[in-house]
This record gives sequence, C-alpha cells and structure tokens, in this order.
Amino acid sequence: MKKYFNLVWVAILLITLFGCFTNNIVFAKNSVSLIKTIAIRSGKNIGVANLYGNGETFITDIKVDVNFYNYQSYTILLEDGYSPSIETFDFGGDDKLLFYSSQTGGSGGYGNYQIYLLRPNGYKLIYDDKENSKNTTFNAKFLPDGIMKLENNQTKTLLSVDVKYMDKSFFKQIFAKDGSVIGADPYVNYISFVSPAFNPANGVFRLISYRSVVAVAEVNRLGYIVQTLEYEKEKFSSVFTEFAIEL
Repeated sequence: MKKYFNLVWVAILLITLFGCFTNNIVFAKNSVSLIKTIAIRSGKNIGVANLYGNGETFITDIKVDVNFYNYQSYTILLEDGYSPSIETFDFGGDDKLLFYSSQTGGSGGYGNYQIYLLRPNGYKLIYDDKENSKNTTFNAKFLPDGIMKLENNQTKTLLSVDVKYMDKSFFKQIFAKDGSVIGADPYVNYISFVSPAFNPANGVFRLISYRSVVAVAEVNRLGYIVQTLEYEKEKFSSVFTEFAIEL
C-alpha cells in the first residue's frame, strides 16, 4: 500500500512539473521584445509609444503601447511583417500622427502602412493602405497602336499612355503587327508603397502612395499610379494623381 501511494505522489509531481514546463513554453512563444520607442504629442499632452514584436526576421504579434503621461495606457494591434517601424509626422494638423510600416516579404515589394491619430484616452485610424486601395480604384485598358488608357473610377478622369517602351517580348503578346489588340488588358495592383514626403513650400508632410500597373506578367511593369494626399479634417484626400515610368 505504501508503495502504491508513493507512485501516486510521483505521478502528481510529474504532472505538475510538466504543466509548469509547458506554461513556460507558451509564455516564451507569446513574449514580445521592445523594437522602438518614440515621443508622442496630442495638444499639450505628451508621452511615449513603444513598438513590440516577436521574432528575428519576420516579426509577429506586433503592437504599439501608447502611454500619455497621467493617462492610462492603451494598445494598438498591428499587422505582422518584416522591419516594422513607427514614427510621427506633422501632416499639417494640430497633432503629430503615428505612421506605422512593415514589409510583407511577398513579390512586388508590398508593405503594410497605417496612420493613427493618437489621443490621451484612445486612437483613430486615419489611413490604411488596404482600405485606400479598395476605396480609390483605377481601370486600365489597351487601345490599338500601343496605347494604354487609365481611368480613375471615382473622378472619371482619363489618361492615355503610349506604352511602346514596353519590353518587346511582352508587347508582341498584346499588340499585333497591324497595331490591333490581341492580348489581355493591363492590371492595376493594390498600393505597394506609401511614404511621407516633406513639402518645403508649406513646411508640412504629404503622403505619397504607389500602385503598379502590369501586363501579361508581374515582371512587366508599365509604371506606377502615384497619388499625393493631404491631411485635413482627420482624413487624407488625394490632391493630384500622376503616372510614373522609368526612363
């Protein structure tokens, strides 16, 4: 009987130790490291924002803890990616906005880009590259004799581009010798890159977004639809759009 009780106690001890061990493993897996700390400001209120993540290359569990002095801190959950970073920029409003970026690592150079308006007791998402891609759309179509027509579906503005600079192997798959269109239409990708850009004329930052236009294959990039956005009344709006190619 004594031997039986000893075996029971050994079993209980092993189960307890195993539970503690596995709990430690879970804790280590979910732990995050401090990546960057920046100063933040909202009106006369100041504080710090701490960026955290888990991993060495592709960073997961990314979040930013916002702490205004004399206020309770709060957390913003962010998209996973490579090289996550935060910074604040003066886009012409009363407060500096928090700009977050990370890279997806996929083909095409895509990233994650969000901008937040920080308040002492909460935040507001001002800009998201995925939402902007869905809300501002473009249509592209080939016309005879090596012409591509771009249209802004919201403003109905049209732009014609001579695409004879295209790689000849792809050009021949789209246009016949007589100039007629025999291939598929071009495709406008979602926004792949977003960057603040300083405007020395008024001393504030604007926001520049880029989305590629491709045909036949992703490698055949015809150029980029580039939009310049300005911040006003807690939102970003396009002030002009252009098409950029590599000369």
